[in-house]
Amino acid sequence: MHPILKTLSTVALATTVLAAPAMADPVYMIAQIQIEDHEAFFNEYGAAAGPIVVGNGGRVLVASPAVDTLEGGWPGNWTVVIEFPSEEAAMQGWYNSDAYQEAIELRLANTSLNNMVLAPAFVPPAQ
Repeated sequence: MHPILKTLSTVALATTVLAAPAMADPVYMIAQIQIEDHEAFFNEYGAAAGPIVVGNGGRVLVASPAVDTLEGGWPGNWTVVIEFPSEEAAMQGWYNSDAYQEAIELRLANTSLNNMVLAPAFVPPAQ
């Protein structure tokens, strides 16, 4: 198995197994990136960021180079969607943590486009 696919499979399995069974207020990190060096990206950034995501209850829902652009532009060559159990887990536990701040440098060193958003789960309007 290609090392990149092995890394993704390991992270996906770990996030599925370790994710909390129920989430009260999940949030979703959605990323559109342009990876320039796939091997370095997954071996360095993936190895550093994966455990931080999993350790904060993150669950990788999408990690793929293949997307069908229905409208508009989607210039990246990789799309990622990660579900976190809460905004606090996503922001304080993962994104703003000292460990992830170090990992960001590895991401930026191997990418040329980094669009990331954090979005709450859909909450239907009160009726």
